[in-house]
Amino acid sequence: MGMGWLGSEQFLKPHRRELEPRHHAAIESPARFGLEMGEKFAVEAPDGVVLRAQWLAPSPTPGEAIKTRRMRDLLSDSDRLPWGEVRGTVVMLHGRSGRKEDAFPVAERFVAAGFGCLIYDARAHGESGGPFSTFGFRERADLSAVIDEAERRIGSGKLGPLVGFGISQGAAVLLQALPEEPRLQSAVVVSPFAALDPIIRRAAERRFGVPIASVAAGGIMTLGGWRGGFVPADVKPMDAASRIEVPVMVVHGENDGVIPWSHGREVYEALPTGSGIWRPVPDGYHGNVLAVGGDELYREMILFWIENLGKPDEKRGDRDAVAG
Repeated sequence: MGMGWLGSEQFLKPHRRELEPRHHAAIESPARFGLEMGEKFAVEAPDGVVLRAQWLAPSPTPGEAIKTRRMRDLLSDSDRLPWGEVRGTVVMLHGRSGRKEDAFPVAERFVAAGFGCLIYDARAHGESGGPFSTFGFRERADLSAVIDEAERRIGSGKLGPLVGFGISQGAAVLLQALPEEPRLQSAVVVSPFAALDPIIRRAAERRFGVPIASVAAGGIMTLGGWRGGFVPADVKPMDAASRIEVPVMVVHGENDGVIPWSHGREVYEALPTGSGIWRPVPDGYHGNVLAVGGDELYREMILFWIENLGKPDEKRGDRDAVAG
């Protein structure tokens, strides 16, 4: 019982990290990183938990912006916009024990193509409220609530068309939200898990050892689900993937020891035929897949979003015309 309770505590409560020097550097001098800090705002989730969000815009007068300028150099003239203009907004979901400010160095590349970035702390992370993380059970509704509030405060016209980006747990949440969130026109998911229960068992093996991993994982899921008010075995992004109607790029490091690349492959194979792109990253681990993929991976993600802007609406229009 004690092992299960301790495990459920670690399972439900991610570490809340403080702001780091790299975060402060971007907050204090955003133009130096190609960014313009928009308004911070609060979002009330459907169950009353308060989430903290912020919109980042491309800076109209960037400073050295090394990563941003390097990314612009890799884009064609037609893929760049004048400094400060916005073609759309990337809704960004961080990983477990992350916080919204972790998005800053990633956003530096996205703004190079004129994408704003909507960032927020997931429940039980950063500055957001909530005692527990539920791995997508409640977080998928949180995502829609954040978009609702951003449209009220910033304006859908200023945000432009929306696309999604999620990493690790954020990728799993995004996959579960996509079938129910029609405003996201495409998405990139990095290192997602296909189902939660095998990840819990894998973590139990590392924490308690193989001989008792099954017992430990069972206790964690039972107690964690009871305390968090959800069924961990029902958290299956792979099942949600089969119901997604927009293009999705799945990125996964081939050497990922936390969430094996086979999970990303299962998600990709579950997507409707022709709607997905599988992008493995050789030599990529869980924590460095974007760094290993480098500017070429960032460029591929950006071009994927640009290529698919507007296409889901066109498809919906075609279906409506047929239905009519």
